Amino acid sequence: MIEKIKSSSVCLFNKYGISSVSMEQIADSIGITTKNLNQLYKTKELLLISIYEDMYEESLIFSIPSNGAITLEHFENIMLQYGNLQNKYTFFYNEIVFIIRNYPTIAKLHNRSSIQRFKEAKSLINYYIETDRFVHENKFLSYDKLIHSIWMVGTFWRSQQQVINCDEYTESKCHFIEMHWNILFPYLTEKGLDEYYQLRKLNLTSKKYIQKNEKDKQPFGRIWRKSPNQV
Repeated sequence: MIEKIKSSSVCLFNKYGISSVSMEQIADSIGITTKNLNQLYKTKELLLISIYEDMYEESLIFSIPSNGAITLEHFENIMLQYGNLQNKYTFFYNEIVFIIRNYPTIAKLHNRSSIQRFKEAKSLINYYIETDRFVHENKFLSYDKLIHSIWMVGTFWRSQQQVINCDEYTESKCHFIEMHWNILFPYLTEKGLDEYYQLRKLNLTSKKYIQKNEKDKQPFGRIWRKSPNQV
């Protein structure tokens, strides 16, 4: 029942937005009473916390391999998996600022997980430096700031697609991995560039880089549909 509640809630949040969905609507969607729902989740915040914990658990599969050679493809695979997570929990990335401002427990959890990701990213970059794929850090180059820039692009990519929505401007409509590589490109060594070109060639051949699922087909900057109680 708990999984059914969370699954239905995510669908409703993705479709209508968090603030437009009530606990009563969630209960109705799975055929139970609001009282029964409140026995499991007294508030919407507790339900959202439980959903966020699921998101975090699912994100653990993005971890760097603990043994064996790590290539630039590992970074790209992690970003592809992160993109799939965003597709599943669209509401969270569309409304991340609203969620952080209004649900302090989720804000703390998100901060904690983000800091952990920053540390993992620094370890990955250090490995790429040691294996001569990335240039060494210097007084003009901060990998900590680079990591933060990559995080900002990934986390707020859906938001910026809603803000910048016009036919004549297309840069905001690409997959955020393209923007990540555009940021990383100047930091690649000759060895890193060779590996990058091989990766691009492989992805163009397999078309792995293009993900065409239904959620990606949603128009950028869409307006929330009216929820059932607003119709």
